[in-house]
Amino acid sequence: MAGAAPAGGGSGGNDGGPLDAMSTEVLTRRHENRQVLIKHVRGLRGRIGELEREVAELERTIQVLPYDFHPSASSSGGAPPPPRRFSFLANAAAGGVALPLAIGAMHPLDTVRTRMQAALHKEPNFRQAFQSLGGWRGFARGIVPSIVWASPQGAIRLGCYESCKAAITDSPYGPGHGALAVSVSAVIGDLCSSFVKVPRELITQRMQTGQYTSGSEAFRSIVREDGVRGLLRGYTSTCFRDAPFMVLLFLSYEQFKTWKIRLTFAHQGPGQVLSPWSDTETVLWAGVSGAIAGLLTTPFDVIKTQVMTASGRTMRVGEALRAIGPYGLFTGAGPRSAWWFCVCSIFFTSFERLRIAAEGAGA
Repeated sequence: MAGAAPAGGGSGGNDGGPLDAMSTEVLTRRHENRQVLIKHVRGLRGRIGELEREVAELERTIQVLPYDFHPSASSSGGAPPPPRRFSFLANAAAGGVALPLAIGAMHPLDTVRTRMQAALHKEPNFRQAFQSLGGWRGFARGIVPSIVWASPQGAIRLGCYESCKAAITDSPYGPGHGALAVSVSAVIGDLCSSFVKVPRELITQRMQTGQYTSGSEAFRSIVREDGVRGLLRGYTSTCFRDAPFMVLLFLSYEQFKTWKIRLTFAHQGPGQVLSPWSDTETVLWAGVSGAIAGLLTTPFDVIKTQVMTASGRTMRVGEALRAIGPYGLFTGAGPRSAWWFCVCSIFFTSFERLRIAAEGAGA
């Protein structure tokens, strides 16, 4: 027990330790260290703010980088090359070939989708619509007028879209408003081509649903019964469908290209920032853009199909909505999304290649 006293005394002697740690000198030193750390933290916050501003400026610069790139232009050591622009004729020529190519290739699936939406509750599923066509001749109904009318439609749409986007980008309101330029240009390009697109879809869908056997017969019958204005039947519902569709399609397509550039920059270094998409990437992301836009605008497409395929009378949008009902608004959403995935994959891949060739040929 005697040996316990020194231990207790040692403990009592150490009681002065904490008191020394709270002495005036130690507290003053701790306060000074704290002030130094606070100063460093404030400096770091300022540097972080500067870096965030630099990153935002870099993102704005990346968003206007060109799709097509020639490595020799960036390695010359001079100023960076401006975004590549294509002439109206080059864009129109490429669009006039790429759109009928894509639509013609996927016409059978579009025929099934049209049959589903036109019949609604009578023929609600893909299998029944598929079987009702009765062989390959049924799948090909309306393919000729669809391809023929798609050529001027694609030429007008893409020529106007690219020219309008370039004009907005070059205006005082263009820098920093890329999404606005794409959205406005997409709507304008679609409206300009709508006077070709609406008659094309009207004649094609009347043939797909078996109302006519040839494009010329459909054209003459529509003009005879309703006059020239009859060729624009369903114009309003078509515009309501295609305005949001085109905005979603081109916004997502342009955004995917921006994300590709950012990923290239992050993983391959600054030297690969301007590398263009490969054909595989174009097929994939263009298809995804089309599928997303197609799925989200299916209700508008069902309404438009009902208006266009109503035989013997003019159906208004409100009447079509009542006939469809809430459960019919997404009829044919699967075939429509798949159709647009394939169409956009073919279209954008062909378009990007063809306009480079057309520009080089002096179109």
